[in-house]
Amino acid sequence: MPRTRIEYGPEPQQFGHFYAPDGAGNEPVPVVMVIHGGYWSGKYQLNLGTTFAVELARSGVAVWNIEYRRIGAGGRWPEMSADVVAALEAIAGPVAAASPVQLDVDRVRVVGHSAGGQLAVWLAGQRDTTIRPELFVSQAGALDLASAAERGRRVSYIEDLFGVPFEEDPGLYRSASPHHRVPIGVPVAVLHGTEDAQVPAKIASRYHEAARAAGDPVDLHLIEGEDHFAFLDPNTQSWKLSRELLLGAQS
Repeated sequence: MPRTRIEYGPEPQQFGHFYAPDGAGNEPVPVVMVIHGGYWSGKYQLNLGTTFAVELARSGVAVWNIEYRRIGAGGRWPEMSADVVAALEAIAGPVAAASPVQLDVDRVRVVGHSAGGQLAVWLAGQRDTTIRPELFVSQAGALDLASAAERGRRVSYIEDLFGVPFEEDPGLYRSASPHHRVPIGVPVAVLHGTEDAQVPAKIASRYHEAARAAGDPVDLHLIEGEDHFAFLDPNTQSWKLSRELLLGAQS
């Protein structure tokens, strides 16, 4: 499927691939923004989201699969958090300008896998963005970045993300941790495989409990027998449910 590379900032990692939908008519189309995972590391790139992006575009929505600055590739938390906000805002700017079809910026959805799930739900809590997505989908998201550290456990890749240990700046950890930011007041769907060894499913359940207690509109989908990487496989329930949720409000 044809794609267009679009820069949303001056840094080398500030770009994304845009896919116009198949069979679009004259009406504005919804947009899905895809945020890839990979431990927030520059070793992993937006090609992790390409296959899913292509399938969504073939199903009738526009897709914006973003890259962003990552550890070892342009920055840590300050840079990547700024980038996901800038990439979202770009939907109404350079992305819309490059699109051959009109985009409906009132029907934007955001999906992220693993570290990308954390970024997606963190983005959901940013209340001052011009574009306000109607749905955020977390696929095996790392939705709690602070509770383990509060109990005295050190997690090396989370410390790498922030560049300081928890005890030096606990507020930084909590400000980036979706679990610690509820309520956010926007719909979130939390999808997680029960056999996830990288991010245990209890992280998803605890986020769901905290968000519901805070009054947030949140749904939890625990997918029996599937693991962390099932979201990258078109043959899994994790993939099919993600697709269904992101296309569900299409018409």
